[in-house]
Amino acid sequence: MTDTIDLDLQLDLDDILERPVVTRRPQRAPDPPYQPLSATVRYPPGPVPDVQDAVVAPARETVRRRPRPALTWTWTWQRSRVVAGLLGVFLGGLGLHRMYLGYWRRGLIMLAITVVGGFFTLGLAALVMGMCGFVEGLLYLCVRRGRFSRDARGRPLRG
Repeated sequence: MTDTIDLDLQLDLDDILERPVVTRRPQRAPDPPYQPLSATVRYPPGPVPDVQDAVVAPARETVRRRPRPALTWTWTWQRSRVVAGLLGVFLGGLGLHRMYLGYWRRGLIMLAITVVGGFFTLGLAALVMGMCGFVEGLLYLCVRRGRFSRDARGRPLRG
């Protein structure tokens, strides 16, 4: 008797849970996910020229300029290795050795870090910049080749 009750209950649940399926046909076909290349690109009529058939543009005529007059007197100020080293050792935190050698931007950044950063970090930034300047000053005094032997324009340091 339990078998028949279970079957009846199962049939009733299937009737309750079943929903009618409604299918409709779309009015038009869906758009393709991409447009074909022929729909977007229009080629000119006629044969397509090959790369070898390309026309070379004529060379432009060069304009002759008058030669600049030679300078009769040129003087370049050769910076000293000793002055740069001593500025770095004693006033390195202020970046004066960098400004002396022509690295104005780097020198002003060192000065700003020393003054402004030293104010906000209770002198720690000034101490760090002073140590960096001291080491750079020693390098300017000792190194004869490489980065610390030339100024900002690439000229060798004197002395």
